[in-house]
Amino acid sequence: MEAESRAAVDYSAVVRLSGDPGELRAEVGEVLSAEPRLVVFELSELTAFSREDLDALRDTAGTSEAVFACREGGVARRVLEEEGVAVADTASAALAFEDESLRPSGERFRSLTEMLLAAGSVGEVLQVIVDATASLVPSAELVSITLRAPDGNFHTAAYTDSAAAELDLLQYKLGEGPCHDAAVPGRPEFLECPDLSLDERWARWSPTVAGLGWRAVLATALADDAVSRFSGALNLYSRVPGGLAEADRDVVLLLASHATLAVAETDAVTRAELHQAQLRRALDSRDVIGQAKGIIMARRGLDAEEAFDLLRRTSQQLNVKLVHLAGTLAARHVELDGEPDPV
Repeated sequence: MEAESRAAVDYSAVVRLSGDPGELRAEVGEVLSAEPRLVVFELSELTAFSREDLDALRDTAGTSEAVFACREGGVARRVLEEEGVAVADTASAALAFEDESLRPSGERFRSLTEMLLAAGSVGEVLQVIVDATASLVPSAELVSITLRAPDGNFHTAAYTDSAAAELDLLQYKLGEGPCHDAAVPGRPEFLECPDLSLDERWARWSPTVAGLGWRAVLATALADDAVSRFSGALNLYSRVPGGLAEADRDVVLLLASHATLAVAETDAVTRAELHQAQLRRALDSRDVIGQAKGIIMARRGLDAEEAFDLLRRTSQQLNVKLVHLAGTLAARHVELDGEPDPV
Protein backbone atom coordinates (compact mmCIF):
# COMPACT_ATOMS: atom_id res chain seq x y z
CA MET A 1 0.00 0.00 0.00
CA GLU A 2 1.29 3.44 -0.87
CA ALA A 3 -0.22 6.65 0.50
CA GLU A 4 0.36 9.67 -1.67
CA SER A 5 -0.68 12.33 0.83
CA ARG A 6 0.57 12.31 4.39
CA ALA A 7 -0.22 15.54 6.22
CA ALA A 8 -3.14 15.98 8.63
CA VAL A 9 -4.94 18.82 6.85
CA ASP A 10 -8.19 19.35 4.98
CA TYR A 11 -6.99 17.98 1.67
CA SER A 12 -7.42 15.09 -0.71
CA ALA A 13 -5.50 11.85 -0.22
CA VAL A 14 -4.73 9.05 -2.65
CA VAL A 15 -4.26 5.55 -1.21
CA ARG A 16 -2.93 2.90 -3.60
CA LEU A 17 -3.66 -0.68 -2.53
CA SER A 18 -1.99 -3.82 -3.80
CA GLY A 19 -2.25 -7.49 -2.90
CA ASP A 20 -5.07 -8.63 -0.60
CA PRO A 21 -7.16 -5.75 0.82
CA GLY A 22 -8.10 -7.76 3.89
CA GLU A 23 -4.50 -7.67 5.06
CA LEU A 24 -4.17 -3.90 4.62
CA ARG A 25 -7.13 -2.46 6.52
CA ALA A 26 -5.18 -1.53 9.64
CA GLU A 27 -2.58 0.28 7.55
CA VAL A 28 -5.28 2.11 5.62
CA GLY A 29 -6.81 3.25 8.90
CA GLU A 30 -3.48 4.67 10.03
CA VAL A 31 -3.00 6.55 6.77
CA LEU A 32 -6.48 8.09 6.99
CA SER A 33 -6.26 9.04 10.66
CA ALA A 34 -5.75 12.64 9.50
CA GLU A 35 -9.29 12.55 8.08
CA PRO A 36 -8.74 14.12 4.65
CA ARG A 37 -11.78 15.71 3.04
CA LEU A 38 -11.61 13.29 0.09
CA VAL A 39 -9.84 9.94 -0.21
CA VAL A 40 -9.25 8.17 -3.52
CA PHE A 41 -8.76 4.41 -3.22
CA GLU A 42 -6.67 3.28 -6.22
CA LEU A 43 -7.41 -0.46 -6.54
CA SER A 44 -5.79 -1.46 -9.84
CA GLU A 45 -3.10 -3.64 -8.23
CA LEU A 46 -5.37 -5.65 -5.92
CA THR A 47 -5.33 -9.42 -6.36
CA ALA A 48 -8.76 -9.89 -4.70
CA PHE A 49 -11.76 -7.71 -3.91
CA SER A 50 -15.29 -8.29 -2.61
CA ARG A 51 -18.41 -6.42 -1.53
CA GLU A 52 -17.20 -6.84 2.06
CA ASP A 53 -13.87 -5.21 1.14
CA LEU A 54 -15.76 -2.30 -0.43
CA ASP A 55 -17.83 -1.82 2.74
CA ALA A 56 -14.67 -2.02 4.86
CA LEU A 57 -12.93 0.69 2.83
CA ARG A 58 -15.94 2.96 3.12
CA ASP A 59 -16.03 2.38 6.88
CA THR A 60 -12.31 3.08 7.12
CA ALA A 61 -12.73 6.36 5.22
CA GLY A 62 -14.95 7.54 8.07
CA THR A 63 -15.98 11.15 7.56
CA SER A 64 -13.88 11.48 4.40
CA GLU A 65 -15.64 11.27 1.05
CA ALA A 66 -14.49 8.03 -0.63
CA VAL A 67 -14.11 7.66 -4.39
CA PHE A 68 -12.56 4.79 -6.32
CA ALA A 69 -10.20 4.23 -9.23
CA CYS A 70 -9.38 0.95 -10.97
CA ARG A 71 -8.07 0.18 -14.44
CA GLU A 72 -10.22 -1.71 -16.92
CA GLY A 73 -9.89 -5.43 -16.22
CA GLY A 74 -8.79 -4.97 -12.60
CA VAL A 75 -10.31 -7.42 -10.12
CA ALA A 76 -11.96 -4.61 -8.16
CA ARG A 77 -13.53 -3.01 -11.22
CA ARG A 78 -16.22 -5.67 -11.64
CA VAL A 79 -17.31 -5.44 -8.00
CA LEU A 80 -17.47 -1.66 -8.09
CA GLU A 81 -19.53 -1.64 -11.29
CA GLU A 82 -21.87 -4.37 -9.99
CA GLU A 83 -22.49 -2.30 -6.87
CA GLY A 84 -23.19 0.81 -8.96
CA VAL A 85 -20.18 2.65 -7.60
CA ALA A 86 -18.70 5.38 -9.80
CA VAL A 87 -15.17 4.31 -10.74
CA ALA A 88 -12.46 6.12 -12.67
CA ASP A 89 -9.65 4.58 -14.69
CA THR A 90 -6.95 6.50 -12.76
CA ALA A 91 -6.53 8.27 -9.43
CA SER A 92 -6.15 11.60 -11.23
CA ALA A 93 -9.49 11.09 -12.98
CA ALA A 94 -11.12 10.09 -9.69
CA LEU A 95 -10.02 13.35 -8.10
CA ALA A 96 -12.09 15.12 -10.75
CA PHE A 97 -15.23 13.61 -9.16
CA GLU A 98 -15.12 16.43 -6.62
CA ASP A 99 -18.10 18.73 -7.13
CA GLU A 100 -16.07 21.94 -7.15
CA SER A 101 -14.85 24.56 -9.55
CA LEU A 102 -11.67 23.50 -11.30
CA ARG A 103 -10.15 26.77 -10.09
CA PRO A 104 -9.05 26.05 -6.51
CA SER A 105 -10.18 28.14 -3.59
CA GLY A 106 -7.90 30.03 -1.24
CA GLU A 107 -8.72 27.41 1.40
CA ARG A 108 -7.31 24.61 -0.76
CA PHE A 109 -4.09 26.54 -1.36
CA ARG A 110 -3.83 27.25 2.35
CA SER A 111 -4.10 23.51 2.94
CA LEU A 112 -1.39 22.92 0.35
CA THR A 113 0.87 25.38 2.15
CA GLU A 114 0.33 23.51 5.43
CA MET A 115 1.24 20.24 3.73
CA LEU A 116 4.41 21.75 2.31
CA LEU A 117 5.43 23.10 5.71
CA ALA A 118 4.80 19.68 7.27
CA ALA A 119 7.02 17.87 4.73
CA GLY A 120 10.28 16.64 6.18
CA SER A 121 12.49 16.75 3.07
CA VAL A 122 12.69 18.24 -0.39
CA GLY A 123 11.64 14.88 -1.79
CA GLU A 124 8.42 14.98 0.25
CA VAL A 125 7.79 18.59 -0.81
CA LEU A 126 8.12 17.72 -4.49
CA GLN A 127 5.86 14.68 -4.08
CA VAL A 128 3.22 16.84 -2.39
CA ILE A 129 3.44 19.27 -5.31
CA VAL A 130 2.92 16.65 -8.02
CA ASP A 131 0.03 15.10 -6.06
CA ALA A 132 -1.48 18.56 -5.57
CA THR A 133 -1.12 19.28 -9.28
CA ALA A 134 -3.03 16.10 -10.13
CA SER A 135 -5.77 17.21 -7.73
CA LEU A 136 -5.95 20.87 -8.76
CA VAL A 137 -5.62 20.17 -12.49
CA PRO A 138 -7.83 17.09 -13.01
CA SER A 139 -7.16 17.00 -16.75
CA ALA A 140 -3.52 16.13 -15.98
CA GLU A 141 -3.46 12.32 -16.00
CA LEU A 142 0.28 12.18 -15.24
CA VAL A 143 2.41 14.74 -13.38
CA SER A 144 6.16 14.80 -12.77
CA ILE A 145 8.98 17.15 -11.80
CA THR A 146 12.23 17.23 -13.76
CA LEU A 147 15.42 18.55 -12.15
CA ARG A 148 18.57 19.46 -14.06
CA ALA A 149 21.79 19.28 -12.06
CA PRO A 150 24.63 21.79 -12.42
CA ASP A 151 26.54 19.21 -14.49
CA GLY A 152 23.68 19.15 -17.03
CA ASN A 153 22.29 15.73 -16.07
CA PHE A 154 18.53 15.32 -15.79
CA HIS A 155 16.42 13.19 -13.47
CA THR A 156 12.76 12.93 -12.49
CA ALA A 157 12.51 13.84 -8.80
CA ALA A 158 8.80 13.13 -8.18
CA TYR A 159 5.88 11.72 -10.12
CA THR A 160 2.29 10.52 -9.73
CA ASP A 161 2.85 7.36 -11.77
CA SER A 162 5.98 5.61 -13.06
CA ALA A 163 4.64 6.12 -16.60
CA ALA A 164 5.41 9.83 -16.19
CA ALA A 165 9.00 9.04 -15.24
CA GLU A 166 9.30 6.82 -18.32
CA LEU A 167 8.07 9.62 -20.61
CA ASP A 168 10.55 11.99 -18.97
CA LEU A 169 13.44 9.52 -19.23
CA LEU A 170 12.91 9.14 -22.95
CA GLN A 171 13.39 12.91 -23.28
CA TYR A 172 16.64 12.80 -21.34
CA LYS A 173 17.94 10.00 -23.57
CA LEU A 174 16.93 11.75 -26.80
CA GLY A 175 17.94 15.23 -25.66
CA GLU A 176 14.58 16.70 -26.70
CA GLY A 177 11.06 17.17 -25.45
CA PRO A 178 9.04 19.70 -23.45
CA CYS A 179 10.28 18.93 -19.94
CA HIS A 180 13.86 18.66 -21.22
CA ASP A 181 13.64 21.97 -23.05
CA ALA A 182 11.78 23.74 -20.24
CA ALA A 183 14.58 22.78 -17.83
CA VAL A 184 17.49 24.24 -19.83
CA PRO A 185 18.72 27.86 -19.72
CA GLY A 186 16.87 30.31 -21.93
CA ARG A 187 13.61 28.33 -21.80
CA PRO A 188 10.17 29.95 -22.06
CA GLU A 189 7.84 29.96 -19.06
CA PHE A 190 5.58 27.34 -20.65
CA LEU A 191 6.18 24.70 -23.29
CA GLU A 192 3.07 22.95 -24.48
CA CYS A 193 1.65 20.88 -27.29
CA PRO A 194 -2.07 20.14 -27.70
CA ASP A 195 -1.50 17.10 -29.94
CA LEU A 196 1.83 15.29 -30.03
CA SER A 197 0.76 13.28 -33.05
CA LEU A 198 0.96 16.53 -35.07
CA ASP A 199 4.02 18.01 -33.39
CA GLU A 200 7.22 18.72 -35.35
CA ARG A 201 9.37 20.35 -32.65
CA TRP A 202 10.48 17.09 -31.04
CA ALA A 203 10.89 14.91 -34.10
CA ARG A 204 11.83 11.69 -32.27
CA TRP A 205 10.11 12.04 -28.90
CA SER A 206 6.65 13.22 -29.99
CA PRO A 207 5.73 10.39 -32.40
CA THR A 208 7.01 7.78 -29.96
CA VAL A 209 4.94 9.15 -27.09
CA ALA A 210 1.88 9.69 -29.28
CA GLY A 211 2.18 6.04 -30.29
CA LEU A 212 1.93 5.13 -26.60
CA GLY A 213 -1.35 7.04 -26.35
CA TRP A 214 -0.18 10.32 -24.79
CA ARG A 215 -1.34 13.29 -26.83
CA ALA A 216 -1.12 16.56 -24.86
CA VAL A 217 1.70 17.92 -22.71
CA LEU A 218 2.37 21.08 -20.70
CA ALA A 219 5.77 21.80 -19.11
CA THR A 220 6.36 24.77 -16.81
CA ALA A 221 9.89 25.90 -16.04
CA LEU A 222 11.17 25.84 -12.48
CA ALA A 223 13.43 28.83 -12.54
CA ASP A 224 14.80 31.38 -10.13
CA ASP A 225 17.05 33.83 -11.92
CA ALA A 226 18.88 34.47 -8.66
CA VAL A 227 19.74 30.79 -8.26
CA SER A 228 21.73 29.48 -11.22
CA ARG A 229 22.76 26.17 -9.65
CA PHE A 230 19.62 24.32 -10.72
CA SER A 231 16.72 24.33 -13.12
CA GLY A 232 13.81 22.06 -13.82
CA ALA A 233 10.22 21.71 -14.98
CA LEU A 234 6.77 20.71 -13.73
CA ASN A 235 5.30 18.38 -16.36
CA LEU A 236 1.66 17.52 -17.09
CA TYR A 237 0.50 14.82 -19.54
CA SER A 238 -2.93 13.92 -20.95
CA ARG A 239 -4.17 11.19 -23.29
CA VAL A 240 -6.76 13.57 -24.77
CA PRO A 241 -5.78 15.86 -27.69
CA GLY A 242 -6.15 19.38 -26.35
CA GLY A 243 -6.81 17.90 -22.92
CA LEU A 244 -4.68 20.49 -21.10
CA ALA A 245 -6.01 23.53 -22.95
CA GLU A 246 -8.24 24.51 -20.04
CA ALA A 247 -5.62 23.92 -17.34
CA ASP A 248 -5.33 27.11 -15.29
CA ARG A 249 -1.88 28.49 -16.14
CA ASP A 250 -1.81 30.63 -12.99
CA VAL A 251 -2.39 27.56 -10.82
CA VAL A 252 0.30 25.57 -12.63
CA LEU A 253 2.74 28.47 -12.36
CA LEU A 254 2.09 28.83 -8.63
CA LEU A 255 2.69 25.11 -8.09
CA ALA A 256 5.91 25.35 -10.10
CA SER A 257 6.96 28.29 -7.92
CA HIS A 258 6.49 26.16 -4.79
CA ALA A 259 8.78 23.54 -6.33
CA THR A 260 11.32 26.23 -7.27
CA LEU A 261 11.48 27.54 -3.70
CA ALA A 262 11.78 24.04 -2.27
CA VAL A 263 14.77 23.16 -4.44
CA ALA A 264 16.37 26.60 -4.07
CA GLU A 265 16.46 26.11 -0.29
CA THR A 266 17.98 22.64 -0.59
CA ASP A 267 21.71 22.17 -0.20
CA ALA A 268 23.80 20.13 -2.60
CA VAL A 269 23.97 17.09 -0.29
CA THR A 270 20.20 16.78 -0.05
CA ARG A 271 19.81 17.17 -3.81
CA ALA A 272 22.40 14.45 -4.34
CA GLU A 273 20.54 12.19 -1.90
CA LEU A 274 17.30 12.84 -3.80
CA HIS A 275 18.98 11.89 -7.06
CA GLN A 276 20.46 8.76 -5.52
CA ALA A 277 17.01 7.71 -4.25
CA GLN A 278 15.65 7.98 -7.78
CA LEU A 279 18.59 6.00 -9.13
CA ARG A 280 18.01 3.28 -6.52
CA ARG A 281 14.37 3.04 -7.55
CA ALA A 282 15.37 2.69 -11.20
CA LEU A 283 18.00 0.06 -10.35
CA ASP A 284 15.51 -1.89 -8.24
CA SER A 285 13.14 -2.00 -11.21
CA ARG A 286 15.96 -3.11 -13.50
CA ASP A 287 16.99 -5.84 -11.05
CA VAL A 288 13.50 -7.33 -10.73
CA ILE A 289 13.04 -7.31 -14.51
CA GLY A 290 16.40 -9.07 -14.81
CA GLN A 291 15.31 -11.72 -12.31
CA ALA A 292 12.07 -12.32 -14.20
CA LYS A 293 13.97 -12.61 -17.49
CA GLY A 294 16.27 -15.20 -15.94
CA ILE A 295 13.32 -17.25 -14.71
CA ILE A 296 11.65 -17.19 -18.15
CA MET A 297 14.92 -18.06 -19.88
CA ALA A 298 15.35 -21.09 -17.62
CA ARG A 299 11.75 -22.28 -17.90
CA ARG A 300 11.22 -21.61 -21.60
CA GLY A 301 14.70 -22.04 -23.03
CA LEU A 302 14.66 -18.50 -24.47
CA ASP A 303 17.49 -16.03 -24.83
CA ALA A 304 17.49 -12.69 -22.96
CA GLU A 305 15.93 -10.68 -25.80
CA GLU A 306 13.16 -13.24 -26.35
CA ALA A 307 12.44 -13.41 -22.61
CA PHE A 308 12.14 -9.62 -22.36
CA ASP A 309 9.88 -9.49 -25.42
CA LEU A 310 7.61 -12.12 -23.84
CA LEU A 311 7.44 -10.10 -20.63
CA ARG A 312 6.66 -6.91 -22.55
CA ARG A 313 3.89 -8.51 -24.65
CA THR A 314 2.31 -10.14 -21.60
CA SER A 315 2.42 -6.82 -19.74
CA GLN A 316 0.55 -5.15 -22.59
CA GLN A 317 -2.01 -7.94 -22.90
CA LEU A 318 -2.77 -7.93 -19.15
CA ASN A 319 -2.60 -4.13 -18.89
CA VAL A 320 -0.17 -4.51 -15.99
CA LYS A 321 3.04 -2.48 -15.69
CA LEU A 322 6.02 -4.54 -16.78
CA VAL A 323 7.90 -4.02 -13.50
CA HIS A 324 4.84 -5.18 -11.50
CA LEU A 325 4.48 -8.30 -13.65
CA ALA A 326 8.20 -9.01 -13.28
CA GLY A 327 7.99 -8.51 -9.51
CA THR A 328 5.13 -10.98 -9.20
CA LEU A 329 6.98 -13.58 -11.25
CA ALA A 330 10.24 -13.09 -9.33
CA ALA A 331 8.49 -13.26 -5.94
CA ARG A 332 6.25 -16.25 -6.68
CA HIS A 333 8.17 -18.37 -9.17
CA VAL A 334 8.68 -21.16 -6.62
CA GLU A 335 4.90 -21.37 -6.08
CA LEU A 336 4.44 -21.50 -9.84
CA ASP A 337 6.76 -24.46 -10.40
CA GLY A 338 4.66 -27.19 -11.96
CA GLU A 339 1.87 -24.73 -12.73
CA PRO A 340 1.15 -23.03 -16.09
CA ASP A 341 3.45 -20.08 -16.72
CA PRO A 342 1.87 -16.67 -15.95
CA VAL A 343 3.54 -15.30 -19.09
